[in-house]
Amino acid sequence: MMAFKQILRWAACGAFVLLAQTGAQARLGRPLSSAGHDGTVAAPSQRLAAIQSQTVQTASGATVTEYADAAGTVFAVAWRGPFKPDLQQLLGAYFQPYLRGRPRTGTGLTTSSVHGADIVVHSSGRMRNFYGLAWVPSLVPAGFDVSRLQP
Repeated sequence: MMAFKQILRWAACGAFVLLAQTGAQARLGRPLSSAGHDGTVAAPSQRLAAIQSQTVQTASGATVTEYADAAGTVFAVAWRGPFKPDLQQLLGAYFQPYLRGRPRTGTGLTTSSVHGADIVVHSSGRMRNFYGLAWVPSLVPAGFDVSRLQP
């Protein structure tokens, strides 16, 4: 019986670690309506003029806010959490253009800014407090000021 309980504990720990490492996050270019697959919707969709936003709490403890246009396509994401996000998962199809982007000098060791082909990513933080923004310029609705995005 003790061995069985020990096995169950190890399995539960392994599942938690796996979830924490692969915690689903929003992806650029996806419909806002698919956010329920990303984690737990913490704040339902809100309309700000022609812009919709929705906040998702991921399994890894990050809060990801998705910004979508009137049609519901996510054009920007903002994150804040205790760990750096998995940018490959977060950026989706825009991850490769991000890797090929031009890094710009940050203001500190933990600050980075990359401007790629149709992708802009700004991230910053320190241990247990990481935050950032990413947006796709071609998807940003006309007249929307990206300086309004907040992590």
